[in-house]
Amino acid sequence: MSKFFKNYGGVLAIGVGIIIFYILMTDVFHVLSPFLFPSLFDVIKLIPEYIGKLFNGMWSSLFLLVIAYSLAVVTAISLGTLIGLRSGLRKNITPYINAFSAIPVPLLTPYAINLFPTFKAASIFLIWLAAFWVILGTTINAVLTIDKRYLENAETLKMSGAEKLFRVVLPAASPAILTGCSIALTLSFMMLAVAEMFGADSGMAYFVQYYSDFARFDLVMLGFLFTATVLVLIMYLFDKLKARILHWTINN
Repeated sequence: MSKFFKNYGGVLAIGVGIIIFYILMTDVFHVLSPFLFPSLFDVIKLIPEYIGKLFNGMWSSLFLLVIAYSLAVVTAISLGTLIGLRSGLRKNITPYINAFSAIPVPLLTPYAINLFPTFKAASIFLIWLAAFWVILGTTINAVLTIDKRYLENAETLKMSGAEKLFRVVLPAASPAILTGCSIALTLSFMMLAVAEMFGADSGMAYFVQYYSDFARFDLVMLGFLFTATVLVLIMYLFDKLKARILHWTINN
């Protein structure tokens, strides 16, 4: 327990401070509009009644997120590694990567909804695309910045192409790649929220959108808090996985 508070005491203290500040602004000094910013105590009272809907929405959202993000990680790292190692390919394809990655993914939502047969397929595509560009760019840069001495040593040791890839290139590039994956995960969650606001019938963002249409801002706040909690837990698990993979770095 003491180790837990040593590691996360500061995080908990900031969280408690934010809660106290919100209570002071709403219930004590009434600075914020009670219509838009309901009492936190009133929001908590709604949990038993709506917790089932919230969890159903969470499973629906995670289904889309896990599939899309997993596809993005596999495709972006594979393609990014290939482009990073092939100077000719990189020279020819980089201008197109820069051009297409600059297009905001939410602007493609109407096209995705009309081109794909189902809303789920369109959502998976949009979330995949949002994560793909970030991971692709960081993977290419990570491979490009590998110390040449690592590759020269691999050549000296007569390593095969596959052995050099998995024992030299990817381990050396993994800190930067995983940083990009972390950023992409947050963007995927944001894109998930955007996608669920266009025609979805379930999901965490759908819950928020649905009750905002009825001006039930107490339920909107509940949806915000639940979604934020889920995101924090996902990022926590990702950071644990990242630390396990990068156990040999100085920060671990």
